[in-house]
Amino acid sequence: MSKEISYLPLLIIAITAVIVPLILNKIKIITIPIVVGEIIAGMILGKSGFNLFDTTDNINFLYNLGFVFLMFLAGVEINLDLISSTRHQSSRTYERPAILALTVALSTVILSFGLAFVLKQAGLISNYVIIGLILSTTSVGVVVPILKEGNLLSSAYGQVILLGAMFADIITMVLLSVYITSITSDSISEVFLIILLVPAFFVFWKLGQKAMNFPVVEQLAGKNAQIKIRGAFALLILFILLAQNLKTEIILAAFMAGLIVSLLNDRETSPIYSKLDSIGYGIFTPFFFVVVGMNLNITDIIRKPENIYLLPILLFSVYFVRLIPALILRQSFSWRKALAAEALLSSRLSLVIAISAVGLNYGLIDASLSGTIILLAISSCILSPIIFNQLYKNMS
Repeated sequence: MSKEISYLPLLIIAITAVIVPLILNKIKIITIPIVVGEIIAGMILGKSGFNLFDTTDNINFLYNLGFVFLMFLAGVEINLDLISSTRHQSSRTYERPAILALTVALSTVILSFGLAFVLKQAGLISNYVIIGLILSTTSVGVVVPILKEGNLLSSAYGQVILLGAMFADIITMVLLSVYITSITSDSISEVFLIILLVPAFFVFWKLGQKAMNFPVVEQLAGKNAQIKIRGAFALLILFILLAQNLKTEIILAAFMAGLIVSLLNDRETSPIYSKLDSIGYGIFTPFFFVVVGMNLNITDIIRKPENIYLLPILLFSVYFVRLIPALILRQSFSWRKALAAEALLSSRLSLVIAISAVGLNYGLIDASLSGTIILLAISSCILSPIIFNQLYKNMS
């Protein structure tokens, strides 16, 4: 007789996912991202709080599914149409938003790895690559709502910020996948198998374009069939299996699958974006973030004295690596706008937590450092929007 599954832990997590947005909606002093609230709620339920239950196999399955779906949605959120923008009027001169944003992103990556190496040499961290990746990335999920609130998405300034966040995520995703593949592969030749994801991306993109031209696809896009949603989910699983066979990290594959979906659908008219958001952010990703919080043990962090000062050092580093990029933006925008943009781009959340999860899974960092990184993500996502709003509020 098969073992009976207990649905009580699932119910507790599901109810938590319902309650968190309701509570955060009542907090008017500061804006706290819902995923931050989910992590904190998980901490209360888990090892840092009441420790109500251990994570079971079905919870771990939903946790892993939420993880890959989060990376999939990161790809869906990428709008490559912005890169086709040629010239836009900025506050001082004409600029190419894509080129400016890419320059900002690359300079941040270089400075991040340089600073991470210095921290390793000082004996503060053990793995400078993971920390370098964490300092390099940003959070599109935090950036977009803030830009929408200020009606900045259509401006040259807003596009530079959005593209900067987008490029940071893409670069970090690729570097993380290459790094994980290199340390887990038996031979150097296996590292180059990751390149096969690129032709696979273009093959399925082209096949998708042909499929979208069939009238039956639109006929079955709604009601019970939801053929586009089914196809998107099948594409996600296909790319995950492809990554597993290539022995590479699945987050890049999930991201690529999401990017294909983004390229195949018109962002202005297609309802697939809102549908995938509903499925992802409504069901799967809350399980991931709540379980992340449940597995976070504050006691483990406090037990290591070095973590007491490592958190503020990393938080300082998050903003420090944005100084040179701010100088680059200063060539096109005012000082206040440049600093505000870099403050907003300093927010780190989903991808940072994903990097932390991957690093912990492969033994590259310990549970204590993973917890410190999660606290770093929470702190930056609360502070960065506040700093941005304060700097941008009095701009003319």
